[in-house]
Amino acid sequence: MTKVADRSRASFVAMLLVVTASWVLILAETYVFFVVVRPLGPAIHTGDIPSSVAKIILTAGLGALLVSAMLGMSRLYLRIFRTPTSPS
Repeated sequence: MTKVADRSRASFVAMLLVVTASWVLILAETYVFFVVVRPLGPAIHTGDIPSSVAKIILTAGLGALLVSAMLGMSRLYLRIFRTPTSPS
């Protein structure tokens, strides 16, 4: 195979890994949301932090974690497969 074909194939495999990791992250976030965040008690106004506020904070934290992981994977992918350019 030529160098371009090898690079294209490697890029395709890397993109498949990024998509797979994205789906795993989405499934993990969904699991954590429904198993951990959602059942945080029916008592809304007991304790130091009401459960509704804790649910909002945890959901926002999960979303921020997912977005940061996606941006990190995107940055890593783009850094690995950057096309070399000549200095102008």
